[in-house]
Amino acid sequence: MQSLNSELPFATDYFRQLAQLSENFQASDRASSPLSFDEGVSQAAKLVQQQTQQQKKVIFIGNGGSAAVASHQAIDYWRNGGFPAVSFNDGAMLTCIGNDFGYEQVFSKPIAMFAQPGDVIFAISSSGQSANILAGANQGTQMGCHVITLSAFKPDNPLRQSGEINFYVPSHSYGFAEIAHLSICHCILDGLMKGSLPESKVQETVY
Repeated sequence: MQSLNSELPFATDYFRQLAQLSENFQASDRASSPLSFDEGVSQAAKLVQQQTQQQKKVIFIGNGGSAAVASHQAIDYWRNGGFPAVSFNDGAMLTCIGNDFGYEQVFSKPIAMFAQPGDVIFAISSSGQSANILAGANQGTQMGCHVITLSAFKPDNPLRQSGEINFYVPSHSYGFAEIAHLSICHCILDGLMKGSLPESKVQETVY
């Protein structure tokens, strides 16, 4: 995180950086072709809406702070939005799979067991390099799930290449990345709840 103006009080400078960052969120498709951020959000909302209408569910995965984002959003999507949503963050499950199969598989194993073709998976990682998140996204893709990724740090991180919709936050700050990822997920949900998403004026992609 770099200061925009060292003469400003820290808190003022911090939130000015965060506001500026929000104007530079990026989105891309499976072929790494750029989408406008509005188009990416609208397409993600369309996926959530159309797939849950077909009795599919939304799955969130993340580590550490991103695990908290995943749990938070799974609750909000089903409690506030009425969408069937889960996160795989149960402590006993994580330690069981980590012990028996290795930590790299703590998300791919439950996805293999509980996901169904057509489910929507939000894979969240600030670095975009977490092996277990990459394995979870890959498992979901192999099963015919719709994978949406949220990453930050390096622009060429591997997670950013792993989804059919990929959101990238151009920051190396964990705090900014986590706040931004949470905000993007909330934007999708809040837009769906208000009936403002998906937007018909945004070009649609056929899935």
